[in-house]
Amino acid sequence: MTAPRLEIVAFGDELAHGSVVDTNTAHIARRLEQLGCAVARCHVVGDAEDLGAQVLAEACARADVVVATGGLGPTEDDRTRHVAAKAAGVELAFDPTSWSWIEAWFASRGRRAGDDNRRQALVPRGGEALVNEWGTAPGLALRIGGARFFALPGVPAEMAPMLEQRVVPSIREAFGARLRPTAMRSLVALGPSEAALGARIEDLMLESNAVKVGITPHFGLLTVRVVAEGADETDAAARADAVAVAARQRIGQDLLYEGPGDPASKLIAAAEARGLTIVTAESCTGGLIARMLTDVPGASRVFAGGWVPYANRRKTADLDVPESLLATRGAVSEAVAAAMASGALVRSGASIALATTGIAGPDGGSPDKPVGTVCFALAAPDERG
Repeated sequence: MTAPRLEIVAFGDELAHGSVVDTNTAHIARRLEQLGCAVARCHVVGDAEDLGAQVLAEACARADVVVATGGLGPTEDDRTRHVAAKAAGVELAFDPTSWSWIEAWFASRGRRAGDDNRRQALVPRGGEALVNEWGTAPGLALRIGGARFFALPGVPAEMAPMLEQRVVPSIREAFGARLRPTAMRSLVALGPSEAALGARIEDLMLESNAVKVGITPHFGLLTVRVVAEGADETDAAARADAVAVAARQRIGQDLLYEGPGDPASKLIAAAEARGLTIVTAESCTGGLIARMLTDVPGASRVFAGGWVPYANRRKTADLDVPESLLATRGAVSEAVAAAMASGALVRSGASIALATTGIAGPDGGSPDKPVGTVCFALAAPDERG
């Protein structure tokens, strides 16, 4: 018995032209693969109605489940309802229930729905409107060909809960035993090359079709992903855990962290668990590290603040870096990075200070210190007494 085939369609000129990055497709693929669907294809299509209907009809002819996002707003270029109706060969009809949802949403915020919002109450005949508690655009559920088609809003904050509460239960009810749940484990390594790490886990990558192991490089880190399929969620988790244990042993001391999340969120969590506070002193990174840390919810419990002493005089004035050190060693040096970190630690009273200094380019390099040279330092209080 094969898992239900899934295709995902993201509608919108802004996506097709690259003006906006589509994050919905990745979220849907991960969640429905975890549920037990087999992701077959993903599409990005502009607002053109005829092309959208063609792509959707073809997807519904191949797949068991098709999920689309975007194009459910109140403006003329929001055409997903029309696309779905054309692909299904039916007309659109005004749905009073949908309109009552929309009016109630506006009324709860002290506003009135406009005439343009009536477009959002159009539903292809034979279809069903999906209530949206998080915005004005109801979703759609419709049979097109042999597929179950769902349309969700393109706003991620609306799409994600609607996927979980409207689509997942419907798929689970419709396909039941055909679903092949998956479990994923992630192990993030720092240090080895992709080829070197691949050699360590090569046998795991070839071992089983039921457990897929792969490596993804991203910003200097290597993520080993273990995806296991099972008879149910418990079986899938057990298979994934078994292979993850083997992968962890092969990665060894190069393992940076495990599980979903990025380095900044992992650092914040680890520091909070240990009762530590962090400050930064950034020259070449210009506040980028501070931004990455403050992008993490709850970072204020750990991150105390930072400096961006880009000019040498600010390194001296703000962080007490000696002018003589700057003159003899240069701003881009391990000694200056260490002095910046020490100064930040003393001035802030934090548990840890991180400093960066470097040559970002495109000019300013030298044979001894070419463009791309970065020096960084960590400082912590001396607790030896």
